[in-house]
Amino acid sequence: MSDKISAPNVYLYAFQLHNNSKGSNNPLWKHCDNILANFTDETVTPNLIFPPNSHSNREDLLPNVALKFTSNPPLEGFAQPLQIQDSYALWLNIGCAEDGTADNVDVDLIEKFNPNQALLIDGDDYFLGQTLLITAWLPENSSDDLDSLKPLADKCRNALFQGNVAPTFYRSGKLFGSPIFEYGLIADIANYRHLLVWLLADQQTDRDFNTFQEEILDLLFHRNKIISAFQDSRKIYHELDREYAEIEQDIQYVQDQLVQGSASLQPAQLQSFKEQLKVLLRKALSYTQLLRKIEDFDNCIAINLNNYTDILQKICDILGNDKEELSILSHFSRKTAPFFRSQIAADLGYFRHGTHLIDQAIASIRGIVEIEQAKNDRTNQIELRKSELGEKDRDDRLESTVQAIGVGLAAGGIAASSGTDKLFETVQNHHVPIVMHLHPFAFSFFLSCAIAAIAASITWWRTKPKKNDQNQTGS
Repeated sequence: MSDKISAPNVYLYAFQLHNNSKGSNNPLWKHCDNILANFTDETVTPNLIFPPNSHSNREDLLPNVALKFTSNPPLEGFAQPLQIQDSYALWLNIGCAEDGTADNVDVDLIEKFNPNQALLIDGDDYFLGQTLLITAWLPENSSDDLDSLKPLADKCRNALFQGNVAPTFYRSGKLFGSPIFEYGLIADIANYRHLLVWLLADQQTDRDFNTFQEEILDLLFHRNKIISAFQDSRKIYHELDREYAEIEQDIQYVQDQLVQGSASLQPAQLQSFKEQLKVLLRKALSYTQLLRKIEDFDNCIAINLNNYTDILQKICDILGNDKEELSILSHFSRKTAPFFRSQIAADLGYFRHGTHLIDQAIASIRGIVEIEQAKNDRTNQIELRKSELGEKDRDDRLESTVQAIGVGLAAGGIAASSGTDKLFETVQNHHVPIVMHLHPFAFSFFLSCAIAAIAASITWWRTKPKKNDQNQTGS
């Protein structure tokens, strides 16, 4: 196969979310100006027109898209900035005219389209991605066999990337009747670059390309949004995987504490469980937010896949053929995007189990803390009641003792002031041995003390607190 091609061109389709950079401040326009600086003094940014309060899903932002290049060999091109839904799009063309001046040129000419790797955009987090399309006419009477044309397509790819890491061949087919080769492996999604090499072999192909330029741009827009959403979902996947492992460690720690602990938790252990409960509540919130993010990415893929399929069906209806004839485009909607969704569904099925683990752990710890708190409160109440009862018992005993002493003193005083002299004479007359030698005062003193003691004892016995009453009160 000859390395000669005719009228080679490269098309850049790049997309960026509005985010907080609406209007001319969006980074996509700076990328565009940096690319054009290699070919012309013209810039796009100062000439952009942003319709105020536009409710249209699609707006052209530059009236005059044609560009004058000062390059050698002579090149031409255009830049078409657009606003599509919540994003900006750049459709940029650099190449040779189809006027016969660039017939049967070497493939190496494609190197001139990408000086300093200017077409390879490394955007920020809101950059949705890009697709590069190389078109070139095959020499007349060339074979359209895909296997025999693949070396030529590879050379076109290598010329554009100029020795840098070029995307790997993925698949081939025919689009609008001419061979097309797709590069970029979905398996390497983190470093994914998308390249199409379209070797034109039929004038009808060129006419169809011109007819469906807007639809192709829209297809690539939704395609890049789908891939970007899946790339972002992989970042969330790694965050979820890390948090899931941490949650399992936290739950294992709680289980170990329960196994090592006694029947009743010590205050330090109870406080540790309370702190662990706070940690799990914080992680539950973060974990749930990550799950919602990955669900949002799945919804984004579903919406854009539906739009992609509708546009593809529109092209088929206009051409009057089925999607199988557009297999290079329909493969993405039939195989690639559904694979993305199935992968996210598997991730959600696995990581949702983590929410159940967290909920169970939180419920368990709360139950343990509440039970131990209730036991501690009950113990404290019993101790307080015992203390109150002890103080009441002491008060009752003191009151009983005071009453007994008072009654005893009163009884003794009465006995001492009554007729003890006559009683003493009577006892003396009966010759009672113990009393015979006592002085009347001593007899009166001892008698009053005895009566006071007897009266006090009887009073204390009658007024002392009853144990049965205490037990009943305590129960």
